[in-house]
Amino acid sequence: MVGRIIGILISLGLIIGGLSGEFVLRGTNSSKALVVAGVIFLIWDIYKIIKDRKNKNDDYTVENQ
Repeated sequence: MVGRIIGILISLGLIIGGLSGEFVLRGTNSSKALVVAGVIFLIWDIYKIIKDRKNKNDDYTVENQ
């Protein structure tokens, strides 16, 4: 879970860095591409947190039956 939170913070850093124009995505020299990559990673991290929580809740209900 801590790894996922760190991933969210890094994704937010990519988005902020791209929006500020100070950072660019290597190979493209585009700050917009960095923002898009940050959003994709952010969505992925949020999806994985939700999936992990759902699996944890499913495991808990199976054990209590």
